Amino acid sequence: MKTRCGIILFLCFFYSIAEAQLSPDTLARRKEGVLNVFINCNGCYEDFLKTEITFVNYVRDKQSADVDLFITNQMAGVEYTKYNLCFIGMKKFAEVSDTLTYLSKSGNMEDDTRRELAQVIKLGLIRYVSHTSYAPHIQIAIDEVQDTATVTVDPWRSWVVNTSIAANIDGQRSALNQNYGGAISVNKTTDQVKVDLEVNMDYSASRFISGTDTINTFTDTRQAYARYIRSINKHWSYGMFGKAGSATYNNQKFYLAGAPALEYNLFPYSESQQKSFTVTWLVSGNHYEYTDTTIYDMITENVFQNKLNIALSVTQPWGSASISILGSHYFNDVNKNHLSLSANTDIRLFKGFYFSIYVGYEMVHDQISLVKGGSSRDEQLLQRKEIATSYIFAMSTGITYRFGSKYNNVVNSRISSTGL
Repeated sequence: MKTRCGIILFLCFFYSIAEAQLSPDTLARRKEGVLNVFINCNGCYEDFLKTEITFVNYVRDKQSADVDLFITNQMAGVEYTKYNLCFIGMKKFAEVSDTLTYLSKSGNMEDDTRRELAQVIKLGLIRYVSHTSYAPHIQIAIDEVQDTATVTVDPWRSWVVNTSIAANIDGQRSALNQNYGGAISVNKTTDQVKVDLEVNMDYSASRFISGTDTINTFTDTRQAYARYIRSINKHWSYGMFGKAGSATYNNQKFYLAGAPALEYNLFPYSESQQKSFTVTWLVSGNHYEYTDTTIYDMITENVFQNKLNIALSVTQPWGSASISILGSHYFNDVNKNHLSLSANTDIRLFKGFYFSIYVGYEMVHDQISLVKGGSSRDEQLLQRKEIATSYIFAMSTGITYRFGSKYNNVVNSRISSTGL
């Protein structure tokens, strides 16, 4: 009994201290009449926005908001990231909605991007704040603008080169893991054309010591990849794919593949950040040279493969959802086929209640590169070789329920990197 009373007194003491430390500014922003805003985004510098835009209340749930600020972003060519800011009016502002756009240059520092984004958000909020009791406190200042318009010439013609190299080593007395990798890619993205060229390699090795036994395993993957996609109109696209390389995991000493592709999107591609329903068809020609004889007694073979992918993706203020169905088969034997289904959703069911689930399932009947003699126990346990299977599945789910104060104005980062 004494312990329970002590815990209650301890919690009451901390609560009284916390309440006493609320600043007058924080309390003032909780007054009725100040605009309540719910920020609905992923990776939009939310903490920074709360400290930069202080003339509104930030709330934890959309149901408590006067304005639902829904932000998405996507690449616009190679020079810009395009942010779409949807201001969705709620309650008395239910008939007032707006959409603004912000383009962030690829060379921007992070601070430049978040400050410019905050400025655009302020502009979008003014039409709502002007109808609240905070309106008399608004002051508008316009900097003098000089006409300095010039024509910018891109010497790289939208081409971008990326290079990377990485190494990782970790171990202890009885184990050692090593991983080395590198890649170089050349990309070009415009409204009409998308080109990707890439060469990469990855090498992983592990050594384990158990008593007098030493186990050594490795995987080595090398690949060159090319993709050319061109727009036909706002609903249709076509493309060409090609790749070549080797992979010890798949028993492939060398492989070469090429494929044309055609895609239809029920919605305009310009709306792809909010919704898309695509049907993609691809026919590939494949040449394989194997390290060891396969279960079909092949050491080299040429096969053609047919693929069809149907995908639906929706991102809206209530959350996001996607579903994809991919089917494929080899022309020389339709019984060698593969069917995969995946679905993912992350939604807000009601105030403070969030639900997410991912489900994936694959029916596998196309493992033509499996080694005839099978793989060793060590290779199976360490997943260094492809293992025969007829299915693959994965599932994850989660529920979050949050309640209490509806306000979410304050950012406090003190002593956040360590604790008990």
